[in-house]
Amino acid sequence: MRALRITGCLLWCLCQPVFASGQPPHLWLQLAPTMVAGTIEDVAVSLNVESPRVAAGETLLTMPITLVSTPTAAYSAEQISASDASGSLPLQSEDLPATPSGQYRRYYAARATQGVIKYHYHTAPRVVDATTRNGPLFDLRRQQQGMMGAGVYFLALPAGTQPYSIELGWDLSAMPKGSLGVWSGGEHTQQQIAPAELLRFSYYAAGLLHRWSDNAAHFSMYWLDKPPFDMQQLPMQTAKFYRYMAQFFGDQNDYRVFARSNPYPAGGGTGLAHSFMFGYGSEGQTIAEGVQILLAHEMSHTWPTLNGDEPHAETAWYTEGTAEYYAIVMSQRAGISSAEELLRQINLRTTAYYANPYLHLNNHAAGGLFWKDARAQKVPYGRGFMYFFKLNQQLLQYSQGRRSVDDLVLEVYRRQQQGEIIGLAQWREILKRELGDAAVSDFNAMTQGEVQVPPATAFHCLQAQPVSYRPFDLGFDEMRLGEVTKLRPDSEAAKVGLQNGDTILKLTALDELRRDASKLMVISVSRHGKTLSFHYLPRGPLVAGWQWQFSPQGPAACHI
Repeated sequence: MRALRITGCLLWCLCQPVFASGQPPHLWLQLAPTMVAGTIEDVAVSLNVESPRVAAGETLLTMPITLVSTPTAAYSAEQISASDASGSLPLQSEDLPATPSGQYRRYYAARATQGVIKYHYHTAPRVVDATTRNGPLFDLRRQQQGMMGAGVYFLALPAGTQPYSIELGWDLSAMPKGSLGVWSGGEHTQQQIAPAELLRFSYYAAGLLHRWSDNAAHFSMYWLDKPPFDMQQLPMQTAKFYRYMAQFFGDQNDYRVFARSNPYPAGGGTGLAHSFMFGYGSEGQTIAEGVQILLAHEMSHTWPTLNGDEPHAETAWYTEGTAEYYAIVMSQRAGISSAEELLRQINLRTTAYYANPYLHLNNHAAGGLFWKDARAQKVPYGRGFMYFFKLNQQLLQYSQGRRSVDDLVLEVYRRQQQGEIIGLAQWREILKRELGDAAVSDFNAMTQGEVQVPPATAFHCLQAQPVSYRPFDLGFDEMRLGEVTKLRPDSEAAKVGLQNGDTILKLTALDELRRDASKLMVISVSRHGKTLSFHYLPRGPLVAGWQWQFSPQGPAACHI
């Protein structure tokens, strides 16, 4: 489970305007959380924006109402206090048209502004429980002795790509002694030149934070509740992965990882500005592939992206496909995983790709279902991975080992860093230059949902073989494991008697069920005050696909 991201250095790095004063206008943001009896009760936000000179009726601030299925604090106009050089500045609001990704609200005033505008508003963290849907990690949540969340949940900010001289600070006077405030850009007070969107798409944490750092790798990890992982080994492996990836892309920026617990038995991750947050269930549940590969996937999102004007659904194959591909490949190159783990991870993705019921949808149609069905959201993951996996082998064969996917992805990244826009048209140009018209035709077919057939061999040590299998199918929404919702009538879960609205009390871990095709789901639910138990085989109808195995040369022959 992942979502919208800000990666790289934002528009400010690509096109730096010149200001008469030599500096962009100042934007000052201060966060002041209040803790009572070990619980965050409130977060006060103070925001000063220097001389924006906004006309009457024009937008002053924006914030999401919902974003990729996650609700936000969504302040009313009356909840935001504003003033400028002329005195009080009453705000009004307007809800903008909804899009497939969510809906925004804009705030404006009935008169023109004068001088510095000062805003003040506050919010409480979102209340979550076992029935909360496991969505992108955007909401602000209480944790033991502190809080964690993304700016999109609680920050109303100036819109657009206008760069600001940002100063972010913390007031921790109402927090316990030893508390730390940190955001994606650093600890304590920090200054950066960037659009306000950087603040919106960043993570924030405050409280009695635990911290692991590797200064040489420019890497830090933070958590409040104690995770059920080895918090020496996991940060060490992740720092090693980051160091390798950053060197590959020529990046010297700091990177921060935030970890928080969920009140339901599921997890996932969401990447934002040079940072990501991952959530985990009470027993360490994250994703089927494991916590280390989750962290590697989210970190990989820092660099590869397409920055044309195409909708997210049209380019998700690239962002998710490269993240899936490099999470596996770079983990092996960096010495974090073995050849056996490489094979396991590739097979997990290959199996999931062919088993997805939305396999044949084109990118646009799948995008329309992203935030309605978790299976549709996975389409660009499997499709993108299979595409890059196949493309890499084609490039190696055509160039006799001189060119690979690495060359294309690095070219896209470097051209973007120099100010170019690289969208779908430019990607097609690159493919034609490298492999000819046939590669462009293959790409177009992939975007339209044509099933990807893997290469016969890969990485000098793997070979593909056709298989038939019954894919994992829980039967209801995997993103909400506290309650049965979106129950599919033809599923095994429905056939044994589960019903929409059943409150889930206990269930077999999904990771175990995915690993063992013969293992039964054992689930207890509460319905109308009664406790009921069910068991069933969480598998769908037989599908045809491919799996990989080591060639006779064995894992020692692998060259990634």
